[in-house]
Amino acid sequence: MHNNTNSEETLVLEDGQVPPPDITTPPRKPKWDDTFKYMANPDQFCRQNFEKYGPIFNTAVFGGTTIFVGSAKAIQMAFNGDLRYTEIGLPSTTMDMFGEYSLFQRPDLHRQRKNVLAPGLSGRVLDGYTPHINQVIVHGIQDWPTSSRIALYPAVEKICFDVLVPLLLGISLDDSEPATFTGLPVSSKAELKALYKTYFDGFYGLFKWKSRFTKYGRGFSARAGLLDFMRAVVVRRRQAEGAINPTADFLSMMLSSQQENPDGVFSEILIVNQCLLQLWASHYEISGLVSSLIYQIARHPQVLQRLREEQKQVVGEKSNVSIISPEHLKQMIFLEATIKETLRTLPPSSTANRRLTKSVVLDNVLYKKGCTIIAEPRIAHIMSEHFCEPEVFAPERFLPERAEGKMYEFIPFGGGVHACLGAQMAIAVTKIFASHLLHTFDWNLIGEPKFVQFPLKKIRDDYQIDISSLNKSILN
Repeated sequence: MHNNTNSEETLVLEDGQVPPPDITTPPRKPKWDDTFKYMANPDQFCRQNFEKYGPIFNTAVFGGTTIFVGSAKAIQMAFNGDLRYTEIGLPSTTMDMFGEYSLFQRPDLHRQRKNVLAPGLSGRVLDGYTPHINQVIVHGIQDWPTSSRIALYPAVEKICFDVLVPLLLGISLDDSEPATFTGLPVSSKAELKALYKTYFDGFYGLFKWKSRFTKYGRGFSARAGLLDFMRAVVVRRRQAEGAINPTADFLSMMLSSQQENPDGVFSEILIVNQCLLQLWASHYEISGLVSSLIYQIARHPQVLQRLREEQKQVVGEKSNVSIISPEHLKQMIFLEATIKETLRTLPPSSTANRRLTKSVVLDNVLYKKGCTIIAEPRIAHIMSEHFCEPEVFAPERFLPERAEGKMYEFIPFGGGVHACLGAQMAIAVTKIFASHLLHTFDWNLIGEPKFVQFPLKKIRDDYQIDISSLNKSILN
């Protein structure tokens, strides 16, 4: 396994400075159709080029020269160069969708903003969300049939959305209660989800033309609609009676901080943008992860058996499993390892996209100024230098005795200063969801699913599984 490197190993070249002798450059010539092949199947694109060229190679993905990196040292170099030798390298269409006040803009303010946002999605505040997460998941899976086929992703996505909207925004969107939407510019959950889908589809629009005839144009319009929705939510929250409890939900944390320090980091526009982005990222990432986890557990019966044994030890067979505490979650070590192995084998997306503002040399390889670097988990996660027998689904690799998955080798949520803000919340929600399923259902796959590959990998909506109740009430 690689030991983590430090920044001294990265040689930053000033303009005009001659590189050391005998250095190499990444292999492979960029090709005109790289972007189309990558977007069609990122897994296949990364694997085929990795097998031919190794973990570092040139492409023309998203224009210009884009260097894909999978080795730990190169990933660390890509993650940690802010303000020294890198800037954000996402396509301009994607940057427009994120907006001026996202964490991706203004790297000089990234650490400050992230530090003030993080407490709302981690630690004791996250522990305080656990009863709500339990309640919504228990209620949601009660609506699943006791013996039938269900479309996996839509069933999971519905529950995750109902978990996350109150958790992040402090409101509940109930279609059966018309008053729920009073004062909001949407009239149903379906309308809000449709806005999000249109917005998301615009992230990688190939034509930067604000027209309803382009994905970018439709996405940009949907973004404006979502910001209107978030502003209306903020108005409603401020009009509610009583003092704001900063630990009640993510928006409350930001509104409370703004009250305490009106001139601080939480400007009005930052708050609405962060609400928009956090719900988008959390919803898509967690729904995809839970669905992929259910799929991987079904493929590996020995993993299912061990997970059920752990549940008996941690929660007990006859205990009220509608109440899973933060203490229970900390003891579900094998479940967490299985979630991590799911993220390793089915990573949802690439992570860092950085453009080099200076040329750098690392391990005798020259990365030229102006190139973009993409840190790719689809490469890092299949390297035998990082993971023993990477083709094998083995949650045990993440247990303490094996201790695989070191920083910069395991990067489903990014890494370094750019590690995902909601990673802890994603793991917690997925653990609670999986725990309830393990106590409530058996499930079997119906053939192999097809995946939506880009921009986030997820099981297609039409893929179904067989489920059957374990004939135990989840409420005893």
